[in-house]
Amino acid sequence: MVDKMAFLYRQLKIITLLFSALVANVNASIIDLERSNQKVVQIAVKETPYSLSPYASRGLDAQYSHLFFDPLVRWGQGGELEYRLLAKLKTLKNNKIRFHLKKKIYFHSGNLLTSKDVIWSLNEARKNKCLQRKLQHIVNVKRINDYQFDVQTELTQTQLLDYLSHIFILDSAYYKKNKIDHHSAQTALLPPIKTLPLSGTGPYRVTSFYADVNLRVEANVSYWQNQPLFKSLNFVKIKSIDSRLYALLADDIDISEAISNKNINSVYLLDDKQIYQTTSLNALFLMINETKNDLFERRTARNAIHLAINQAGMLKHILNGTGTFSSKLNVVASDMYEPVYDATRAKYLLKKMNAPKRLSLLVMTDKNDHSQEVVLALKNMLDKVGVKLDVTEVDSIEQWNKVQFNYDLMLANWSSPLIATDNVYQDIFSNSLLSGYLELLFEQQKKPLTMAEKIVLFDQYQTSDRIVPLFSHNKIWATDKQFDLQSVFSVTATPYWHLLNLSH
Repeated sequence: MVDKMAFLYRQLKIITLLFSALVANVNASIIDLERSNQKVVQIAVKETPYSLSPYASRGLDAQYSHLFFDPLVRWGQGGELEYRLLAKLKTLKNNKIRFHLKKKIYFHSGNLLTSKDVIWSLNEARKNKCLQRKLQHIVNVKRINDYQFDVQTELTQTQLLDYLSHIFILDSAYYKKNKIDHHSAQTALLPPIKTLPLSGTGPYRVTSFYADVNLRVEANVSYWQNQPLFKSLNFVKIKSIDSRLYALLADDIDISEAISNKNINSVYLLDDKQIYQTTSLNALFLMINETKNDLFERRTARNAIHLAINQAGMLKHILNGTGTFSSKLNVVASDMYEPVYDATRAKYLLKKMNAPKRLSLLVMTDKNDHSQEVVLALKNMLDKVGVKLDVTEVDSIEQWNKVQFNYDLMLANWSSPLIATDNVYQDIFSNSLLSGYLELLFEQQKKPLTMAEKIVLFDQYQTSDRIVPLFSHNKIWATDKQFDLQSVFSVTATPYWHLLNLSH
């Protein structure tokens, strides 16, 4: 009997200890949640906004636009389209699509979202040169009632929604009443802010703003979805890429945008910090201009230049492994292979063809990419095969377009936030530094070309070394380990800060 009582006593004690541990864990979780609600997350960024309108000539960066506004749809983390202000849609006859808005969604001002706001926002977006290109294939938009409108377009549904993911819906009545100018630079906003300089449906509101210093936001308590875990965010401008990292290592900030790939190993060594890399559609292209030099009309000559370029070496030594390289731009993966590096054969082929000893290279400079390091690498690699590079740098699209065909080689960066395949290719063909050269090559076909035909030709131009994608690079963020950055980024590498969570 005594043994049985002792056994029961031990079991009761174990149960009591387990229950106490469970209660302690629950209490700890509650404390963590309360702390996260109270904490101001400090985020170091390259730039703070110029204007607080997504439709300004220098519009809001996407990460800021998603703080204050919502689009009809947006791209999720897994490449799926998420319906935001859009409830549903239906395809009608004559290239029309009927959109149905979600109901009972309110702007920061308290005004109710209706189809009038969508149509007004689309009209405002058309005044922005960059967004004009995304909306040029929308033939007509017609209001049906407060929650329905029709869009007539030449685009497929996926193409249309891809473009609309970049159109943010503004409070038309509020902007008209307060005569808010999209294009004016935003002056300092000091708390308490009685009159908002914007009105959207987004998860945050402005609480203070100092131009070129910081932007502080707090959760919109009337947000139509779940409240953000972190109620206050402070975006601090730190221009220097090294200073952003030093501020993180000193615990002055919690999250840092765009740190150097040269410093990632120092972060990996720390127990309380971590790296997160985002991938998006981008590439650094080398174009071999067959219209400038008759030699490059020969595929063997173009191939010799490509053989002289060590792309794996660039990935290792310039990007420190934070990127990828392949034979073609990876929009739709097919027929991909790793380019061959063979300097000995390149030198033999160039000598056999009596290639010129000097070639000219045009470079579009960009302080945010790796063009300077790539130029130096190209000069060294081509020097090994007996070719000297004369480099000219330009820093504007106007200069580039004026002189590009005067050079044997052209080096230019390209990136796109678009996802739909035809939209991505359209961006390359019509809205990039490759566009002029591609148009020249397309004209050699001496007939109008469909998009499908252009895509096939672009694939062939890469296979035949007219256009060489040298590499794609990742953007590197660094953070305190308590934050889960993986929860934040979309498939387009856009951060949705209201989704920021604690690491588990």
